[in-house]
Amino acid sequence: MSTDGQTALSRRPGPLARWLPTLKARLAVGSTLMLFAAIALTLTQMVRVAEQSIEASVERQQQVEVQRSADVVSRRVRTAQRALSATAPLLTKALLADERRLHDFFQAQAAFRSSFGGIVVADARGRALIAMKHDGVVGPQPSLGAKPTFRRVLQTRLPEISSPTVGLLSAQPVVVFAQPLIAGDGEVYGVLFGSVPLDTGGLAADLDTTTDGAEDGDEFTVITAADGRIVSHPDHGRVLQPVASEPRLSAAYARWVRAGRPHSAQAGAWSGADEVVAMAGEPETGWQVWRVVPRRLLKEPLREARIEALELGAAFSLVMSALMVWFLARQLRPLDRLQRRAARLLAGDERAGWPDADGEIGRLAQTLRQVVAERMRAEQARAVVLRRLGSVLAASPVGLAFERDGRLELVSAEVCRLLGRDETQLVGRDTALIFASAVDDETMRRESAEAFARGEVYEGEWRLVGREGPAFWSRLRARPVDAADPSAGTIWCMYDISGQVDARERLEHAARHDPLTGLLNRDGFAIALQQVLQARAAAGSEPRPATLVMIDLDRFKPINDAAGHAAGDAMLQRVAAAIADSVRSSDAAARIGGDEFALLLPHCDVRQGLAVAGKVEQAIAAIALDWDGQALRLGASLGLAELGPAARSAEQWLAAADAACYEAKRRGGGVVVA
Repeated sequence: MSTDGQTALSRRPGPLARWLPTLKARLAVGSTLMLFAAIALTLTQMVRVAEQSIEASVERQQQVEVQRSADVVSRRVRTAQRALSATAPLLTKALLADERRLHDFFQAQAAFRSSFGGIVVADARGRALIAMKHDGVVGPQPSLGAKPTFRRVLQTRLPEISSPTVGLLSAQPVVVFAQPLIAGDGEVYGVLFGSVPLDTGGLAADLDTTTDGAEDGDEFTVITAADGRIVSHPDHGRVLQPVASEPRLSAAYARWVRAGRPHSAQAGAWSGADEVVAMAGEPETGWQVWRVVPRRLLKEPLREARIEALELGAAFSLVMSALMVWFLARQLRPLDRLQRRAARLLAGDERAGWPDADGEIGRLAQTLRQVVAERMRAEQARAVVLRRLGSVLAASPVGLAFERDGRLELVSAEVCRLLGRDETQLVGRDTALIFASAVDDETMRRESAEAFARGEVYEGEWRLVGREGPAFWSRLRARPVDAADPSAGTIWCMYDISGQVDARERLEHAARHDPLTGLLNRDGFAIALQQVLQARAAAGSEPRPATLVMIDLDRFKPINDAAGHAAGDAMLQRVAAAIADSVRSSDAAARIGGDEFALLLPHCDVRQGLAVAGKVEQAIAAIALDWDGQALRLGASLGLAELGPAARSAEQWLAAADAACYEAKRRGGGVVVA
């Protein structure tokens, strides 16, 4: 085997590289992605529905939990109230009057003492008769006459429960139960107080799920009083603080307040982005029990289920993809044979037959057979047309070109000769290549498109450039191939008219210039005047100034009479040169009569015009023409007129300048008059 054959085999793509760009690969990949997306969306939706169901279930569960906690608090409140109401009748006036007996009575009431953190008995004046802690230790004897709870009991003669406060015996957060002591005749002769601690044990004992404070991410229970202070909290340092100090509860509490502070056993539940908060009211005390559960704890069980479901879905998708690839390969095998046969036939192997197949593949084979036959016939017809067109282009004395979409597709030999380029340098290139500028190319295209839209043939003169040498003038004549279809292209006819343009320009120059001095003649100067007047009219309310200078030579006739017309002509040429050297290239200098000259100074006011006129007068006065041994000299009288509102026409402007020149002449010449 040759080296080239070995190289070709080594570069042959592998099976995977040949399979990836195929229709089977695209169908398999697309179907797999759609299958996987459908499974993923289905699983995601199922998990989302499950999450919503679990969250709703958790909210209901938390509502049940807080209701149970509120019931526990209610039972403990009622237990404390019953204990006080059962003990109150035993505290008679006689017992309260005997301090020793009163002390022994409470020492014997161990079960009663264990229900409270502290016990105080006060008489009707608020003087404490005994103050005892739950362990039997006698505390300080506080004065209770000014306490709000004491005063309300005396007024209402009913049991009272105080707001959370600091205990008198323990200096710790407590809630105080008060029971009036009423005699048979209705006299209130004392009050029995029992305080229950809030930080440890008491009414909220065993309600918290945390014991060392509620960290972020933990679930916990909080009890708040009607005034918005915390009664029970896993973090004992927050007891008696406002609810706003608990960031995980402040938002839900604010929503409850905005709702009108509903107080019932089923007050509500709130779901936030990170936590679920449930609340229930305790009717005995007017307190609220709050339960906070982080959503993270709810979603953790679902995360593993979601991952497992996605893994199963991915495995299922891969298995189905493999089966789909196998199925597509079997179904599309006739299409592979059709593709190979079509490629061989298009390469010129007419011996290759078309595969027999039914269904869509069979119809596709028949269509391709017809397309190939039509293509071969079209290629043959095109070859004939191109041979004939090539003969026409080669024999045509006029430059012919076919342009489409801004590019040259066919050019004749004459076009190549005019542009100094061969066919390979022009065909396929942008038409801007042959124009002197890209702006000319764009303008020609726009003008030709407008002519075609009117149903006319386009003609225009343009400067074209060849490969070497200066640009030349050409007349372009363009006609669309199909007027109804601009995309069909355009036929150009190209003529070299450089000689005609040069001759025309020479004639135009001679018609506007003085043959002796080379300055503008009267007609050329009149055209320049009209251009200035038109520019002033187009400027509107802010026209730029312009000044007209008329020049009449002094002592010219004696030179002409004494030295002859040849000397006069030579002097006129010297005067014209002096004038041209004294003005700007944008100024217009003219000889409008025998020894009369004129200057048109655009954008110059009368002050600037006087400076220019003075320079011209000095240049003319400095002329010394050496003629037959004589130095011939002359002078000039100059009159200025600025273009103003009074000069509405060229004639009026010239008349004003002539009048100023006449005045200079009258003053003896050699002066400038404005």
